[in-house]
Amino acid sequence: MLEICQLCGGYGRKEVLKNINAAFSHGTITSVIGRNGCGKSTLLQMCCGLLKPASGRILLDGRDISEMKHIELARKVSYMEQVHTVGNITVRSLVSHGRFPYLGYPRRLTEYDRHIVEDSMRRAGIYDFAESSIAELSGGQQQRAYIAMLLAQDADVLLLDEPSTYLDISSQLELMRIAAELKLSGKTVIMVLHDLNMALSYSDITLVMKDGGVIAALPSAEAAERGFIQEALGVSVFYDEKTGHYFFGKDEIHEKSNT
Repeated sequence: MLEICQLCGGYGRKEVLKNINAAFSHGTITSVIGRNGCGKSTLLQMCCGLLKPASGRILLDGRDISEMKHIELARKVSYMEQVHTVGNITVRSLVSHGRFPYLGYPRRLTEYDRHIVEDSMRRAGIYDFAESSIAELSGGQQQRAYIAMLLAQDADVLLLDEPSTYLDISSQLELMRIAAELKLSGKTVIMVLHDLNMALSYSDITLVMKDGGVIAALPSAEAAERGFIQEALGVSVFYDEKTGHYFFGKDEIHEKSNT
């Protein structure tokens, strides 16, 4: 379990997160939602050790991640950032980076590592571009390559910051299928998503953030029904039982549609 206890901090003297408390169980998918600038990305960066909190603790299976060596933490927690720095390397080389936490010196892939790399590219739907340069791919293809690298890392906790960026609807659904597979294998998947329908439909828990704090961390249907999403984002949530889909809008728009 990943636990966040009274977490505060940000960038330098700028406090972004304010007394965050949350827990993420193994075998679950959590979507983190909120307005731009509310601290979603900062939260993920602290959970993987990229940023140090000003106060509070982050525990992984009861152990403070600040006590872990970098390579040990990388075997347990993987992170896909929102914006990628695209280098002039092949897809295969990029995905192979996911195996680095498991390699000794010199960093030479074993037959087992190569198998995982191959399998990860297939699962992410990018295998046909294995020998292509990342810089030559479309945004969606690049995103698939980075998802494959995360799969190759095979960490217990996966932190994904807006992983559906650049993906078409078919690829977004494929991403959710992969997330569901990871959940069933016991992984902890935590995603920052802006697509509310996708967040509510595919997540076990929706964590709602506002102004650097967490105002709800509840089963997704409950978070919608109790008005926390409206409080954080200024939109109302309507669930259509016939279609099984969520719809969003201002209250006055919904009222007019029923007159």
